[in-house]
Amino acid sequence: MKRPRVVIAGAGFGGLTCARGLKYKPVDVTLVDRNNYHLFTPLLYQVASALLDPGEIARPVRQLIRPLANADFRQASITGVDLDGHQLITDHGAIAYDYVVLATGAQSDYFGNSSLAEHTLGLKDLDEGLAIRNHILSQFEASRWTDDPKQRRAMLTFIVVGGGPTGVEMAGATSELIRLVLRKDYRDLDINEVRVVLIEAAPYVLVQFVPSLREAALHSLRRKGIEVMLETKVEAVTDSAVKLAVGEEINARTVIWTAGVKASALAGSRLNRRCRYEDIRKYS
Repeated sequence: MKRPRVVIAGAGFGGLTCARGLKYKPVDVTLVDRNNYHLFTPLLYQVASALLDPGEIARPVRQLIRPLANADFRQASITGVDLDGHQLITDHGAIAYDYVVLATGAQSDYFGNSSLAEHTLGLKDLDEGLAIRNHILSQFEASRWTDDPKQRRAMLTFIVVGGGPTGVEMAGATSELIRLVLRKDYRDLDINEVRVVLIEAAPYVLVQFVPSLREAALHSLRRKGIEVMLETKVEAVTDSAVKLAVGEEINARTVIWTAGVKASALAGSRLNRRCRYEDIRKYS
């Protein structure tokens, strides 16, 4: 008798945990992901701030599933799901399944604001982490070539939008990179020209944590020289400035967006309805 085939879309934490949970079950498991590595996303901010190399937070998927005798891996970009035909659709073709698990992770949510999507840097995958790192370093290099104090100040202003765990960690790591590393490499750098700014719409950072931890985080950020702007909303971002809802404008060439997140969407509204409602039985 042929064993049921379980296809898992996504080789992140959810996908790998599911595959491991099926290790001793009478099923055949196929993991599908656009990357052939598993990314340890909690440390992605350290790649973005040049504290870790990419290889230190990425491991080959095939290496991780080696102990799973009933599991295999296919590298492909997932484009949709044929729910009626029981097929996962990829850029390399369709993969038949008896059961499908959707574990495709999350993506940045810009709440319909096109300026945020166009002019901010996200932090959701390895490519984005490397892009932030390279951009920060390029701004320091570019700042050495201008005699205009206003332009140099904008190049050396680094804004993180979102005071959740990712934003707090990113702001703190950026400050440490500048003050502990780059300050030594750029000997003529005036540290007073450098700004790291964390913007949060809520009255405090880390809103999901207990008050004592919020206060400790806020104190730590300010001790690192980070400007924390609470109860402040970003209205728009251009390639050279952040416009706040209160009317203020901050000149900056680097804006990192960590304020919004949503589940990754796969093609097809019917699938999205299944993904976004608690009781999916009514859509079966």
